Amino acid sequence: MTSVEPLDVTRPANADSATSGDSGADDRVNARFMRFVRLLIPAALLLPFVIVDCTRLTGGGLGTQLIFWVPLVTLSTIGVFAAVRLAAGLERVYGRALENLGRAQARFIAEMPRNRIPLAIAVSAGASLFLELAVIRWHGSVWEVFAFYKNFSLLACFLGLGLGYALARKQQIPAVAALVLLALQVAYLVALRHAVPIEWLESVRVTPFPEQLNMGVVPAASIPQYVATYALLTVVLLFTALVFLPIGQLCGRLLDQMPQLRAYGWNLVGSLGGVALIFVISYLWTPPLIWFLLAAAALIGLQAYGRRPLLIGCASAALLLGALAWPVVPGWERVYSPYQLLERGPGMGGLSLIQAAGTYYQRLHDLSPQAQAGFPGRRVVAGYYELPYRLRPGAERAVIVGAGTGNDVAAALRSGVGHVDAVEIDPAILRFGTLYHPERPYSDSRVTAIVNDARTFLRSTENSYDLIVYGLLDSHTLLSHTSSVRLDSYVYTVEALREARARLAPGGVLSLTFAVISPELGRKIYLMMREAFQGKAPVVIDAQYETAVIFAQSREGDLKLDPAILASTGFEERSAFFANPEIRADIATDDWPFFYMPQRVYPRSYLWAVGLVLVLSLLLYRGFIGAAPNRDGLPFFFLGAGFMLVETKGITELGLAFGNTWQVIVIVIGSILMMAWLANWLAAHRPIARPWLPWLLLLVSVGVGLVFVRTGGVESSAAGRWTAVLLLTCPLFFSGLVFSTLLVRTAEASSALGMNLLGAMAGGVLEYNSMYFGFQSLYWLAIVLYGAGLALLLASDFQARVRTPV
Repeated sequence: MTSVEPLDVTRPANADSATSGDSGADDRVNARFMRFVRLLIPAALLLPFVIVDCTRLTGGGLGTQLIFWVPLVTLSTIGVFAAVRLAAGLERVYGRALENLGRAQARFIAEMPRNRIPLAIAVSAGASLFLELAVIRWHGSVWEVFAFYKNFSLLACFLGLGLGYALARKQQIPAVAALVLLALQVAYLVALRHAVPIEWLESVRVTPFPEQLNMGVVPAASIPQYVATYALLTVVLLFTALVFLPIGQLCGRLLDQMPQLRAYGWNLVGSLGGVALIFVISYLWTPPLIWFLLAAAALIGLQAYGRRPLLIGCASAALLLGALAWPVVPGWERVYSPYQLLERGPGMGGLSLIQAAGTYYQRLHDLSPQAQAGFPGRRVVAGYYELPYRLRPGAERAVIVGAGTGNDVAAALRSGVGHVDAVEIDPAILRFGTLYHPERPYSDSRVTAIVNDARTFLRSTENSYDLIVYGLLDSHTLLSHTSSVRLDSYVYTVEALREARARLAPGGVLSLTFAVISPELGRKIYLMMREAFQGKAPVVIDAQYETAVIFAQSREGDLKLDPAILASTGFEERSAFFANPEIRADIATDDWPFFYMPQRVYPRSYLWAVGLVLVLSLLLYRGFIGAAPNRDGLPFFFLGAGFMLVETKGITELGLAFGNTWQVIVIVIGSILMMAWLANWLAAHRPIARPWLPWLLLLVSVGVGLVFVRTGGVESSAAGRWTAVLLLTCPLFFSGLVFSTLLVRTAEASSALGMNLLGAMAGGVLEYNSMYFGFQSLYWLAIVLYGAGLALLLASDFQARVRTPV
């Protein structure tokens, strides 16, 4: 009995035909690329008309709409016609130049000295990953919908990179084209957001997913809003995929210049470098100007095969950086913290106002006795902030999670608390409070400022507190780019509230304040508090300040509300209202941490967005590749899909174990890449003849991880956390081992990685099922996907043995 003979790993597969794919008559990749650009230009020029018109249809009366409709349709028709002619002219003028540059790039790579290829592979891989994360983050800082749903940008990046890797042996699209499109995308989106009056953009300042609530952004409520939002998503996704396609093609072509495992090893080294660079720029709070400058420099450096690509690259970089440097919001201080874009500007009464991702976030109040005497209206606001300290008078030690710019901390000091631990996850917000809060609470010796995740701090601290205050802790961004979990999702689960209760001293009180933007959300918090306090319902008080509602209970569950407090403040008790069982809500848990989904319903609106992604994917796939996927590449597809699900689950679980801070998330992503590198090193030095063996170990390790989370998951002890690390990273190691073992058997490493990336895109789509079934369901999905891949591999090997004569 014989088996498929592995390829010689001492030289690259098909090394003698490095440029063979650049001259075929049916290999007009550049022409297809220009065809999609020709489609993109009129769509992008039509988008502003669509947005403005949808805004008018959502607002004004019928007469106003008809008056506005006629000239708008006329202008948009003329604009689209002109754009089509412009795009056709660009294709005629620049199509041949693009082909010539592509051939020059292919020759440059084929003739590159062998000792420079590893560095080129590493730089290209690192630049692609770094640019991917930069684009995802930048999208979220410009448009609110991408701040809450980063996965769409991620899927577009995966689509472009995957297609690029798959086309690595075809006619080359010069990577400088990616810089041109990137510069145009950034300039276009900046102009669309800041050159158009903000009131004309209301139709896209919504989210098309009504199942999930958002702070500062309302769900779409009319057909025009859905049309405008999906039009924006379509243009951005197509733009982004076309940006990353030439980059993926460059990475794939370089990958095919070395033996498979060595090339993939250098690809992983470069990816680790990209993650390290992300860590540095996040730590330094650098703006997008620095992110894109670094990415552009790397891409230009890989285009050093002629004067023309260098000039085009430098001109594109100049446009890109000029658009990013443009002062879009004069008079406002803009800071890119490791989590989000923060803007500080003038608010009411000369005090500072903080915005996050373009929406209202916080105010810096002056509620000192002198200010209250001069402005009597501030007494209501002061009463709201000081209410927790009236529920537990005489508190000596308090902790405030979500301390923000210091309003709650100042209230604690005014109420005479002896010591305050102020916990804030975003160091930039804490810095704003230190510099600009009029009462200077963070300068007081009684205050200890702590930059940490609230859940992690309460889990790890050994202190007990008379008062635990949740200070309007809400997020305007996601935990990571791979999941739908918000930054604060694991703070608001039943398990988290139980851990907080355990930190209360005898007689201590937990006070949770939240902006209750729907009765169902308030009912959800009520049920979670009741569950965490062993059936003792919380006291609920409407503070009549910016929809803020306070939920409070003592450690023993016997908190009583003094009627004098309500009489003196004018606040209203709402316990009976939220106790109403007719208000339907489902509690959030560590397995289903979707706090902003009041009810556990399948997110059907996401199916429309997923459908949009799939349609664009099929359009691009058929346009560039056309043929059905090679069966030999399908195991790589299933590996990518399963890996994406296991990676998402690993990031959330390890973030829960060590803290959902940006440092932990970046380190976890780097560790995942390191596990893949170790697996690749092992496969290179200890070849595995039977790839089904590590695949079985992969399935077993996923099953063990599922049992682990179903039987309690992460414990708070150090041993429990490191056990979680071992169990949650084993599947990632075995997945890397399977990938590297199969990579030796394939003729084209670039095609394998392309299918793997397209599979990861499919996994990203499947991840949305966790919003109904919970995160444990991702393990079951991964088992099914990995099992399908193994079945395909065994079937392929069986057919190969049958065809091989004995």
